[in-house]
Parts: sequence; C-alpha cells; structure tokens
Amino acid sequence: MIGQEDTQRYQEPNKSGEFKVHYHLPGGMHQMDAFTRNKAEGELLALLKEVSSVLDLPFHIETQAYGEGGVVEYLNLIFQNKEQVGFIMAVLSPLLGAPFYFAKIKQTKQQTLLNTLNIEKLKLEIKEKESAAAERTEKKSKETTSESLALEPPPSADDIAQALLAKKKVARRRSNYYEVLLSDSEIEAVGFAPSHKSDVLEKVVPRSEFGAFVIARADLEPLIYEQLPVEIVSPVLRSGSIKWRGIFDKKIVSFNLQDEGFREQVSSQRVQFQNGTTLVCDFEVLQREDETGEIEITGYAVTKVHEIKTPTGGPGKKVEEQLSLHLHEQKSMRDSAQ
Repeated sequence: MIGQEDTQRYQEPNKSGEFKVHYHLPGGMHQMDAFTRNKAEGELLALLKEVSSVLDLPFHIETQAYGEGGVVEYLNLIFQNKEQVGFIMAVLSPLLGAPFYFAKIKQTKQQTLLNTLNIEKLKLEIKEKESAAAERTEKKSKETTSESLALEPPPSADDIAQALLAKKKVARRRSNYYEVLLSDSEIEAVGFAPSHKSDVLEKVVPRSEFGAFVIARADLEPLIYEQLPVEIVSPVLRSGSIKWRGIFDKKIVSFNLQDEGFREQVSSQRVQFQNGTTLVCDFEVLQREDETGEIEITGYAVTKVHEIKTPTGGPGKKVEEQLSLHLHEQKSMRDSAQ
C-alpha cells in the first residue's frame, strides 16, 4: 500500500480527489500562450490516462475555472469508489515533480521485478479496501471488517511513482509534457499540489530542472533478417534513389537496395527479373520510438543480396549463373589486386 500517512493526508469522504497545476510566470501574470497551455494539458491528460490503464483503475477527469497568480489549473479526478482516491492522489505530485528516480528508465532486473511487485501490491490493497467497504455496507456494521492483506513492506508514493515511470508510455508522456513547457520561455516554474486550496504546499519544479525530465527518443537497433527470401514486386532497373518494392511478412513494402554491387549489375542489365523473382538477402526493418512511446517502423532496407531465385522452367537458371559468375569474377579480381 502507499504509506498510511500519505493515504490519510489525501483521502476525502467522497469519490473525487483534487489536483492543482500551477504555472509560474514573470511577475505573477496570469495569461500564457494558448497553444502551449493546450498542448501541455493534452500531455498531462494522456499521462493520467496511462496511469489509469497501468493500475487498472478508471477515473473521470473534470476541470474547474482557472485561477490567477500565474496560471492555475484545477482538476478533479472522479473515481468509482472513494477507497481509490487517496492512493492515486498521493502519487501524482512525485510522479510529475520528482526526477530523482529517473535515469532513462534503464532498470536492473531486480528493480524491474520490484516495480512490478509494487504495482501489484497497490492493486491488491485497493481491492482489499473496496471489498472491506462493500462488506461493511452489506452487513451495516462498522465492527465487521475484512482482515488487511499482509503486504509488508508497503511501497510509498515515491515507490509507486517510480514503478509507473518504468512504463515507457508513462515516462514518454511526462517527457512530452516538460518538452512543451520548455518551448515557452515565459514559464519560470511549474507546481503540483493535491488540493485546490491556495495555502497547500506545492511541489515546485523550476525551469532550470525541466530538462531533467525530458528523454530523447530511443535509438532502436534495426531488426535484421539474414538470407531472407523477398519476392520482388517492382524492381528498379536504373540508378537513382527510387525504392524497390517486395513482399515482406505477407505484405508489399518499399525498401532501399543498399547492395551497390548488385545495383550495378541490375543497371547494366546483367540481372533479369520476371514474375515471381525472389532475392535471398539480408533484410533490415528500421524502427524508432514515436511520441507516445510506441515502436513504429520507419523503413526497410536490403543490405546484401546473396542469391536470385526465379520460378522453375523460366529464365531463372541463366540469371543465377550470370549472377554467380559475375560475383566470382569480382572476387577473383579483388584477390589479384591484393
């Protein structure tokens, strides 16, 4: 569970929890760029949606009239059960405002297991409290309660925040949020508080620390398939940067042919193609991380052609002999030069 102190501090008798986001601006002015504000709000809401998904804890978000003294947003998170409120509200400030456990989300195996365990503990604790509340309501007796689960040592709000940030989509949304804030030079700091009250202590992050929350898009290694048969749909018979087309994973894709030796043979018409011609090649799938933390494919490439296959009975045998002879001649010439 989140520490008892955290839960008692934030839990309310109803099903909603208050959360305040305060943008600190020069001289306390209370207007900011509308595009920045809308983008930041969008990333913040997307982050809260990911938290809801990871914890399997649905909640509805409402917004109230904005406050002054900088720009202040008041959010209400409406939960299905009042027992859920304290746990989540205790996590939001460290989740958004504490970078100390954020080291590009590269965790040891032990830390990864601990993060998973902490999230499961939180889910169990919430369900246990919901069950106990339902039982009290049913029996209408405050003396009848379920025994608490033995979940020692209980994870703190910081532990849960760290476990959530180990999820790529949560970390990416928080990073996007701070990237938006960095784009507006007027924002001097941002503060977070688990209450709409003006005298509640905020967790304030100064602009000088915004960069600590931003992570670069991950450099993903390409997926490499060695000696993969790729049926050619549309070869490129002349030099240039035009992409070839072939069948990969049962779909037609465009790819760059990077084997210069083979490209030269094609442009000089020493390689012929017909319906069903297949390249046995080294094939790469290029990928990157998008702005939501998902992996997206950015392109395909053939880096080496090992063999050409054509349908039996066609001119394929002649083509294979030409290719094989030419490659053998190239190798002999290189050996002689050495």
